[in-house]
Amino acid sequence: MTAEPPRKLRRDAAENAERVMAAALRAGLAEGKFVPLAQIAADAGVGVGTLYRRYPSREALLEAMSVRAYRLILAEAEDALAKGETGLDAIGRFLRQTFVHRDELVLPMHGAPLTEGTESAELRARMQRTMGAIVARGHDDGSVRRDVDGGTVVRFGAMLAQPMTNVPGWEATAAEQRAVFLRGIAADGD
Repeated sequence: MTAEPPRKLRRDAAENAERVMAAALRAGLAEGKFVPLAQIAADAGVGVGTLYRRYPSREALLEAMSVRAYRLILAEAEDALAKGETGLDAIGRFLRQTFVHRDELVLPMHGAPLTEGTESAELRARMQRTMGAIVARGHDDGSVRRDVDGGTVVRFGAMLAQPMTNVPGWEATAAEQRAVFLRGIAADGD
């Protein structure tokens, strides 16, 4: 038996879901993943019942946030893999683009629960394979050190996405840190 494709949401329901997701992202950035769901609903301008109809539990909302984030970073990784001239160039592209989207990456970059058998788990596995392919390209073309793996890149990107509040001009500082990181993982820097 094949699963039916998900029904397309009515326009107002889709708009409510988007507002809830945006409020959850803002709240997650400000207060962490344990912000009360009633606060998220209020910040989104919807009733708590509307939130619970779409996301019946905190775990369902966290899963939706993770899916959204993994889709975004997976698209950036696939784009970097397709357009990067070398593995190192692809890593640089990925890090620049995910930094641009950092406020949308509360989860997984900031501590998503690692679930199994979910859409986010499948997207996470695809992301790992794609990042592995980027790094393998760098190993094969001689642009990336052999001791670097996909996890090295993803962990650095996650750290870079969390601004240091006591450092003015975080975007410029992050660009500087990204350049230092790329020099550090370059094969000719061994």
